[in-house]
Amino acid sequence: MTVADSAPFVTMPGHVRGVDFGHAVVLVNYRDGHVSTLPASAGAALRQAARFGSARHLPEKLLASLLGGGLLVESDRPRPWRAVREAQAPKASWGGDEFRAGLTPLPPVPRVQTLAAAAALAVVHAVKAAGPEHEAMGRVLKLVHSAGTTRRRTPATAGEAELAVHAARSAGWYSPGRTNCLEESAAAMLLLQLAGRAAVWRHGVAPDPIRLHAWIETVDGTPVAESTSVGLFTAILSIPGAHHVR
Repeated sequence: MTVADSAPFVTMPGHVRGVDFGHAVVLVNYRDGHVSTLPASAGAALRQAARFGSARHLPEKLLASLLGGGLLVESDRPRPWRAVREAQAPKASWGGDEFRAGLTPLPPVPRVQTLAAAAALAVVHAVKAAGPEHEAMGRVLKLVHSAGTTRRRTPATAGEAELAVHAARSAGWYSPGRTNCLEESAAAMLLLQLAGRAAVWRHGVAPDPIRLHAWIETVDGTPVAESTSVGLFTAILSIPGAHHVR
């Protein structure tokens, strides 16, 4: 008996999102942080499976791998899904794209803001450490969800949002734990929540080479304190949800 015989119907769980660049499909499990990249042939099979909610469109090894990694789950009936966004991949640069190298000096940040950001980062790190390592991503996202609630909050101006991001980055220099875009953006969202301001947290994928990035935007969709290269990323998860997605 094949895997498809025992699990004829499959669907993509809500904590899995992805982007289809045509030449590759990137899937992110936002519960455990696991990232999978599928080649074009596997991506084509996944598109068919998504259209019909059927496991029979997937090769045996691919199906077993996706089920084993929690990227697909069995279903009692066909449940087509749209969790994978299609995106136009830019023309291959063959490594010729130019990016700014080196450290970019941060603008001055008031000490009180840096101290508040240090406290916010400490909360983020405490949440990451407060349970099994493979569930850390999910715990951070729950924290961002709580900070992303827009009820009775005023949309942050570009200046207010930039100050929160710069403060988080300044505090990150002194943080004893890993402090990259995920931790910085989560801390910035917490700072804005404390100030009664609303923003949008995004996580996306870019091709050539495939890479992931987390950042925040103003409610009107303007990236905050990011280089122009952020435009290469396709957002696959936004907090608050879809009504803020451009």
